[in-house]
Amino acid sequence: MDPLDYWKNWAIIAAGVVALTTFLTGVLEYVRQGHQHRAQNFVQMRRRFLETPEYRRILDQLAIDNTTLKEESVQEKRNFVGFLEEVALMVNSRLIKREVAHYMFGYYVVLTSKSENFWYGLDRESQYWTVFREFAAEMDELNIHQPHAKQLHF
Repeated sequence: MDPLDYWKNWAIIAAGVVALTTFLTGVLEYVRQGHQHRAQNFVQMRRRFLETPEYRRILDQLAIDNTTLKEESVQEKRNFVGFLEEVALMVNSRLIKREVAHYMFGYYVVLTSKSENFWYGLDRESQYWTVFREFAAEMDELNIHQPHAKQLHF
């Protein structure tokens, strides 16, 4: 075998290894950035949920199913359920894992779903709350089969 062919073959193999390594590194970085982006969006969403004064007021009342929920603005209640539906849509779109959504929002979803005082003035069975009702059923089911916290990740 000609030494020139020998080194040419090794150069081709080395270039292939470098190209494959570069490609795999790029793929891993792309996946890592996707996880980081989802985590940032999730943290912003959680912050918005807990720092919006209207939502905090509703959450305080939901904790004890206070009858003052009946007096809460219908629009504020719609906005609140609409936010929880955003979480559901993110889960359905696989932007948030179901278990993570359950851990961070499931308690509030189930409280909202079961509160008669909250739904006063709203048609809970309306077709427009289908996403919420299905999400609430999923969150309630996850209460029974709750994953370990160590398994939660973006």
